[in-house]
Amino acid sequence: MDLSWWGSYDGEYWHDFILHMERENFFKKDMETLDKLFCDREYTPINIIGIMNVRSRVRIDELVETAKTTCKIDNAVLVFKTTSSGKSQPYFDEVHAYLLNKSEIIEKKMAFVSDISGTLYMQFEKTL
Repeated sequence: MDLSWWGSYDGEYWHDFILHMERENFFKKDMETLDKLFCDREYTPINIIGIMNVRSRVRIDELVETAKTTCKIDNAVLVFKTTSSGKSQPYFDEVHAYLLNKSEIIEKKMAFVSDISGTLYMQFEKTL
């Protein structure tokens, strides 16, 4: 668990598991990261954020389908960074974000990343 945020502390115990966030930079651990986010556990978070580096759009689609079948959370955000353009470069050129409510995708956005004079900029795609 990269980050957890609990709501209240009564002096002895933490209550209200507000947020569970996982981020993963290794391509091979994308499915493991989803498992960490959506596994059955004693305390279920109210919100989830997962940030992963993924090799391709095809893999993103596979991971989103898996998330839709395993997500039991009302508010889960998955962010995927990829170099789907096939360009050889030192940074990811696309960022895909999905908001899930259990098995349903509520919203999705995509941004393109470009290098202008050594500074990276993101621009949202108009429609997705």
